[in-house]
Parts: sequence; structure tokens; C-alpha cells
Amino acid sequence: MARDPGDRPSQALFNPPLSEIKARQAGVLERASSHWDVLLETARDADVGAVRGRIHFIWIFLEWTEKEVDARFAAFAGSAQQLWDLLKSLGGE
Repeated sequence: MARDPGDRPSQALFNPPLSEIKARQAGVLERASSHWDVLLETARDADVGAVRGRIHFIWIFLEWTEKEVDARFAAFAGSAQQLWDLLKSLGGE
């Protein structure tokens, strides 16, 4: 693991192979009349000797094919700002 000048571990990109990611249904997120399935993913991070976890709870695309979903995602995900705007919009603000 890389360390910064203060001898603290630095955050490295964590990108495990898909075959090493475990995912399971973790419940349902409900807000008013909206419902999202919640998925919990875990993967071992050998660099830090721990397991990382992340939660997914958004289904924003409904298309006939996976190729169409990929195209819709690519159309708005060109910038990190667009993704932050999407997350803020889900907060109801």
C-alpha cells in the first residue's frame, strides 16, 4: 500500500475482478411511493487485509436491452458532476 509523506496509508483505486465480488439482496429502500432494491457487494482487499463493502440501491434505467441501458448511462455519465446531480436529486431537495 502506498503511503503519503506523513506515513499514512493513501487511498488506492480498488477495482477487484467481477469474479471476486459477492453480491446479495439486502432489502428494499422505500421513499413515499418509490421503491428500490438494495444490493450489498463485498470483496476482499488484500492490500489492506480487509473486506470492502458497497451498497447499490438505484434502478434508474428501464430499457428493452442491456445495450440500450449502457447507451442511456453513457449519455449522462460523461462527468462526475452529472452523477452528483443525480444523487442530489434523489434526496428530494
